[in-house]
Amino acid sequence: MTNTWLIYALGGGWGHLNRALALGRIAAKDREVRIITNSPYALKINHEGCIVNWISEQAGFSATCQQVQEMILNTQYDRLIIDTFPRGLGGELADILPQLQPIPRILIHRDISPEYVTAKNLRSFVAQNCDKVIVPGEGQDLPLADLPNVQHTAPWLIRNAEELPDRMSVRSHILKVNPDIKTILVCAAGNASELSFFTQITLRLQQNFPQYAVRILAANCPADIPEPLWISHHPGIECLVAADVVVGGAGYNTVYECAAVGVPLVAFAFKRLYDRQAKRANKVYRVQNIQQAITTVSTLLDRIELAKNLSVPSYINGAVQALHYISA
Repeated sequence: MTNTWLIYALGGGWGHLNRALALGRIAAKDREVRIITNSPYALKINHEGCIVNWISEQAGFSATCQQVQEMILNTQYDRLIIDTFPRGLGGELADILPQLQPIPRILIHRDISPEYVTAKNLRSFVAQNCDKVIVPGEGQDLPLADLPNVQHTAPWLIRNAEELPDRMSVRSHILKVNPDIKTILVCAAGNASELSFFTQITLRLQQNFPQYAVRILAANCPADIPEPLWISHHPGIECLVAADVVVGGAGYNTVYECAAVGVPLVAFAFKRLYDRQAKRANKVYRVQNIQQAITTVSTLLDRIELAKNLSVPSYINGAVQALHYISA
């Protein structure tokens, strides 16, 4: 039997790929790890010791489904790990999962729309086709969290606490800000179509807080952003640790990474087809519009001390916990 894990991580943003890399980089120390993804960001980042099988987002629905099926059916592996979508993002796994017995199939159950669970009869499908289910830090109030084969972990993070760079070196060498002034970091980690919205926020923050440093973390430099304000760095958690306040969406990575490093997050709950950002936004400072975001940032900046005075973050990385559960 080959010592290989295959991780299915389709989805157009950062979340699925980042979770796959968070687990894969740890697992890759003792085995080969292959990740199937169609994230447009996959070619721009370090693959963390994993082999990434990238499907272009331009491939189209049918071609993407076909490529996924071919990879899963023609690759030798002894664990199949499926992020979020047990039937596949396009339903492409529904027919082939039963063919994979006795290979263990593990579902990573991030929060997902209950309507989708009901419409696709996922409770029955998961019970029949997934040997284990792992909830990566999303709590008990999830549609499938009460299944008998569920294991809960802390949130999955792409860096352990002891791996994070020093805050001051991040400020100096990555963010390129004065270590003695407070820093607002806009995390533009959502869909590419939301980049213009984050651009507006960044420019408004710069206008309203000229005494502070404002930066935008994004894969590509927004058209209207002066280049000195733009940061392109992965993994983003290495930048979040050096911020005083973060402004972003309420996606999985942004919420749990900010919580792990102890930085307040001012978040917009963006609409997603399957993810419930509005529910996750209850954990942070949720705002509805740019003016609310500016007011909330102002309140937080008045309340908090400069990040350089804060202690080194300490947290449990759920990806390490999950490694042992999947290996068993």
